Amino acid sequence: MHTSTETELNRAAAEGFAARYGRPPAAVAFAPGRVNLMGEHTDYNGGVVLPMPLGLGVSVALGTGDIPGEIRFASAAFEAEETRRVEEASTGAWSDYVLGALKALAEPEIAAAGLCVFVASNLPVGAGLSSSAAVEIGTLRAAAALFGKPVDPVDFALRARKVENEFVGMPCGIMDQFTVSVGVPGNGLFLDTRTLEYHPAPLPDGHSFLVIHSGVSHRLTESGYATRVAECKAACEALGVEMLSDLGPDDLARIDALAEPLNRRARHIVTDNRLTREGFAALKAGDANMFGQLMVESHATERDNYEITVPETDAMVEAAVADGALGARQTGGGFGGAIVVLVADAEVDGFTDRFARAFPGTRLLAVTSA
Repeated sequence: MHTSTETELNRAAAEGFAARYGRPPAAVAFAPGRVNLMGEHTDYNGGVVLPMPLGLGVSVALGTGDIPGEIRFASAAFEAEETRRVEEASTGAWSDYVLGALKALAEPEIAAAGLCVFVASNLPVGAGLSSSAAVEIGTLRAAAALFGKPVDPVDFALRARKVENEFVGMPCGIMDQFTVSVGVPGNGLFLDTRTLEYHPAPLPDGHSFLVIHSGVSHRLTESGYATRVAECKAACEALGVEMLSDLGPDDLARIDALAEPLNRRARHIVTDNRLTREGFAALKAGDANMFGQLMVESHATERDNYEITVPETDAMVEAAVADGALGARQTGGGFGGAIVVLVADAEVDGFTDRFARAFPGTRLLAVTSA
C-alpha cells in the first residue's frame, strides 16, 4: 500500500506542479501520515508513545522560482494559489507548514532564487493523522533534494517540531514528526520522547489496524490542546517535578491529592505511559488480545482523565468492541478525529461493513497490517 500510494502521490504532485507552473519540478518527496496506537499527549510530557506510519501521506514538489525570495504555493486541495516571501511570519494559512519547513532548511537559498511549490495529499485534515507533520517532513525531504542538503531523519524530526512550536505556534511534542520521519511502514515505533531512544514494534500477525474517521474534524490550535499543555505544566509545578514522565504508579496517591483537573491530567500521563510500555511488550510477544485490552484501557483514560474524546468517538469505540474488535481507542490529539481499531484479518470485511451501516457518517481511512 505504501509503495503504490507514494508513487501515485509523487506523480500527482509532479503533474500538478507542471500544470500550474508550466515546467516539471526539480524535486519531489513523499512523507507518510501516522496513527498512534498508544500513548496520547505523553510526548510533550517526556513519556513513551507507540505510533506507526500509514500508507496515506503527502507529496511535495519543488522548483526554483522567478523572483528571489518569493514562494508560490499551490495545492491539489485548494483552487487559489498563495504567494509569500520567505522572510514572512506565520499567518494561519495552510502554507505556514510548508513555509516554516523551507525556512528551517534553505532560507538563504530561497532568498536568492525564489521557489514554486505544489502539494498533493490523501491525508484528511482534522482526522488526527498528522497531516501537518507529513507536510513538514515532505517539504524538508524535497528541499534537501533540491538544494543538496544532507538528509538526517532524526534531525528533520527535530526541525519539524520546531516549525510547529515556534513558527506555527502549536505546542506539540515530538511524536508526530519523529514517526513520520523515522518510522517504517508496516511496523510500529516505540519511542521514548525524552531520550529519543526508539525501537521497532512488530504488528501482530493475522490482525489489522483500521483507522476510521469519526466525521468530527478538529483543529488543534483552536482546541483544548494548549490548555492541556498548560495544565500539565501546572501539575509539574505542584508536584515538584520537571516533567510528568518523572512520575510512576507509586506516585498516584499524591497525584490524586492535587486539585481538579490537574490530578486527572497527571493521572492520565502516568497511566498511559504504563499502558504504552505494556503494549510494546504485548506486541513483541505477539499477543494481539492483550494489546487490544490495553487499547480499551487507554481510551478510558483519554476520556475520563484527559477529557479529549468526544461523544462520537466514545460511541464508536464502545460499538467496535461490542462487535468483536479486540481493541479500539481514539487516536491523535483529540477533540474529534479518528479511532483506531484492532481486528482479526478474517473479520475485517464483515466488521467494516457492519460498522459503516451503524455509523453512516464515518469513513474508513486505512487498513494496516504487518
